[in-house]
Amino acid sequence: MTKNAVAVKEEKSTAVAIAADFEAFAGMGMEQVGTEDLSIPFLRILAQLSPQVNKRDGAYVEGAEPGFIYNTVANEAYDGDAGVQVIPCYYNRRLVEWKPREKGGGYVASYPATDPIANTTYRDDRGNDVLPNGNLLVNTAQFFVILLHPTLGPQRCLVTMTSTQLKKARKWMTQMQSLTATGKNGNLFTLPMMSQIYKLRTVEERNDKGSWFGWEISRIGAVEDKNLFNLAVEFSKSVAKGEVQVKEEHGAEEQRRSTTDEEAPF
Repeated sequence: MTKNAVAVKEEKSTAVAIAADFEAFAGMGMEQVGTEDLSIPFLRILAQLSPQVNKRDGAYVEGAEPGFIYNTVANEAYDGDAGVQVIPCYYNRRLVEWKPREKGGGYVASYPATDPIANTTYRDDRGNDVLPNGNLLVNTAQFFVILLHPTLGPQRCLVTMTSTQLKKARKWMTQMQSLTATGKNGNLFTLPMMSQIYKLRTVEERNDKGSWFGWEISRIGAVEDKNLFNLAVEFSKSVAKGEVQVKEEHGAEEQRRSTTDEEAPF
């Protein structure tokens, strides 16, 4: 036992020493990388029809189950009961155009929430907003977050919510805006979004159409690491400036698909 403990300690010490050497070459080789070359990871809830839970599918992730949280870039699945810790940094709402499933599915475009394209839709018998070209326009809440990865450290990610999960988005935003503190002048002010750490878990939900997994969000507490807070602030500013490009990758409609048509209109 003692020998093993010493071995682990030496391994960690070596890793720290190597990391210190890396610092002198920070960012080397990535000087020409721009926002168009990067893809922000999505954190999505896996469902019964998600390819990541199908052992016969090439996209299968070992150990993944319906209700797990999937990182689309790291290709990792996290236990939905245990959840993940995130720092929310920026929020916006978008109108996302998708091809319907029967036409092959797939992402088409994204528009600001105030775009007049919303006035061109009609509501079909399944409650979907349909554009004149037959595509679907999905009201989407977007939370840009820092994922506190246990081994890789802080990771920039995006959490999107649609359909029934929009209620969760509104509840989360209301909770964040209700957090206040007393300033130096004695006046109350609303705490910045990125001042708090939250846990995202998944829970099973159901209605008369079926069942699916949805988000459960709870506050853990304030961010105590100043460097981590500053990182979150910079991420927020970057998103606000339009420097963070949201790109739906090929197969995104499959990753977003849930067990009910209500949750996955495309």
